[in-house]
Amino acid sequence: MSTDEGTPGPDPLLYPEVVRAGGLVNALHAEFDLIGLTLRAQLDEDPACGGRVASVQDTDRRTKVTLSARERRFRMSVRSGKVTMASGFAPDLAAVADVARRWHGGARLPELAAAWPFLGSVALAECRERDDALEAAWLSLYENHTQDAVRGRLHSFVALAFHEPSLRRLRPFTSHWTLGFSTAARYPWSGAHPSVHPLEPGTYLVRAADGRELGVADAAGSLALVLAALEDSPSGQPGA
Repeated sequence: MSTDEGTPGPDPLLYPEVVRAGGLVNALHAEFDLIGLTLRAQLDEDPACGGRVASVQDTDRRTKVTLSARERRFRMSVRSGKVTMASGFAPDLAAVADVARRWHGGARLPELAAAWPFLGSVALAECRERDDALEAAWLSLYENHTQDAVRGRLHSFVALAFHEPSLRRLRPFTSHWTLGFSTAARYPWSGAHPSVHPLEPGTYLVRAADGRELGVADAAGSLALVLAALEDSPSGQPGA
């Protein structure tokens, strides 16, 4: 079994089992061995990763795990080619190993989500599998299965916006604590649309596409401001 000797390791207070194993790769291999998985992991060679990032590559499928430096969190992702298909925070390395077993064994994305909800819902997995970027963006924002802080502050607005057809035709995205909307389903974002800025919990500032302040309101009031701004756009069409 390979060792991680010479590589800066994870915090022993956060990941004692990883340190006892001699590093992340060794700890992963121990979990792999328990379930009969013959695949091997490799440590990320970037010194900045501090021995906290490892991945398994098999044909065009990849599984990656990153140990958080400041709290005990196992962030993992599965990729197909260069595309990240799903990500989330696993409860432990045993879960990481089981996801790797399933993914590299040929499992479809919805099967992974059904077995391990920390990767997102089955509905989200199905969207990503069929490459429906628009619907996947809305579901990911709405579910917030990774408990992202920015998305958490937007939750009360998104919970209402999710059910508005005129907004669902636009691609939501977040940047610098702000929720924006794009005519294009993929980056680079396009179109002149209003934006939503979280203030106090449940309160939002809505800005027009040109940056003008349209008002501050609760979730329902902010949604009304956004919808009115869309209706006031040329031809009354989002993105026109």
